[in-house]
Amino acid sequence: MWRSIFGNFGVRVLSALLNLGLVILFSQLTGAVGKGEQSLLLTSVAIITIFDSLVGGAALVYLSSRYSWTQLIKASYAWVLVVSTFAFLILEAFQVFETKYLFHIIVLSAISSVSSVHASLLLGQQRLKAFNFVQILVPLLTFSTCVGQWFVYQQLDYIAALYVSYLVALLTSCMAIWRFFPAQNDSFVGWKEIWKRLFKLGFYNQLAHVLQLLSFRASYYILEQFHGTSAVGVYSNASSITESIWLIATSISLWQYATISNAQDQQYTIQITEKLSRFGMLAAFFGVGFFLLLPPDFYRYVFGSDFGGLQVLMWALAPGVWIFTYALVVGHYFSGHGRYWVNALASGVGLAFSLLASFIFIPIYGAMGAALAASISYSATSLVVLRYFLKDGAQFSVFPSKEELLQLFTQMRVLWRKS
Repeated sequence: MWRSIFGNFGVRVLSALLNLGLVILFSQLTGAVGKGEQSLLLTSVAIITIFDSLVGGAALVYLSSRYSWTQLIKASYAWVLVVSTFAFLILEAFQVFETKYLFHIIVLSAISSVSSVHASLLLGQQRLKAFNFVQILVPLLTFSTCVGQWFVYQQLDYIAALYVSYLVALLTSCMAIWRFFPAQNDSFVGWKEIWKRLFKLGFYNQLAHVLQLLSFRASYYILEQFHGTSAVGVYSNASSITESIWLIATSISLWQYATISNAQDQQYTIQITEKLSRFGMLAAFFGVGFFLLLPPDFYRYVFGSDFGGLQVLMWALAPGVWIFTYALVVGHYFSGHGRYWVNALASGVGLAFSLLASFIFIPIYGAMGAALAASISYSATSLVVLRYFLKDGAQFSVFPSKEELLQLFTQMRVLWRKS
């Protein structure tokens, strides 16, 4: 267990460092305005991707060992095409973006979604090395391309960098799918059954992601309307740094989700989730404390003079971000059992609190108001997840016991010697 989690953690750390490099690059070279534009672009791509993944998203992790990959892939591809087409027509009709800009958003989201289909199938078969390799390619190539652009052309073309990284990740995922395609899972069932299962599981799961992403990022658009792109740039950096502690929980949850999806004993899955949540909360506590104790001049030096107020925003974000670590781990318990509606409900409650608090605080307090709204939203989401976990017979505790820590250190020493 711990070997897989530490391996996933290493990949997430590298990914976080690469994304941090991008944040620093755009902050230093384009200022708060350029960083705000980059954040809004990436958020728009992410929102469309979630709708693209309504059928071909995380539900495939659960279904990959139960249905034919051929049928799952065909259904997922068809859905991405349909949603991408409708998204383009709807957003074009309402003139949300310029046509050229919108075209890039739709195409990039479609490419990302197809790669996500492949990655979900790999994760469902517990091919974690292949899954992690596909995942790390996007931040690695995006950062490398942007650095190369600056050194060669002295300019940044973020859209071009995304095309490079997304297309290479897509090609790599296709090769991985070809290699690990399970010949034994080739028993076809009716297409009606396939679509029914994909929608039943995928709808609630992706609804949870849609509501969660909106609860995280709707404040970007509200903040931009009231205080401009520059305020979004500063706030997006504060949230990115503080939320980076979630890489601990996502590293844990990656192994947890794949394991629970293939487990039969619910009591075992409750116990393992309780244990992992305790370790996640402890590690996140030290992680967020580290970022808060860094001096304000450090952030001003790293990101530029436009970002001197980052630490104040991070103090407002920190409580909610730390509490949400619990929701990330426990939420994968419900996903692993196919109970995506619990996460959807929790994310919906979080979105409601986010919108209400954002419209109350952002017009008055600006970026600080956005940070307060986010912290409230994260806490509300976590409380809903906790309520349903306790109803399943779980027990709540924040930190691991001394015995659990000693056991972890012993296992870490064994892994270190083997490596």
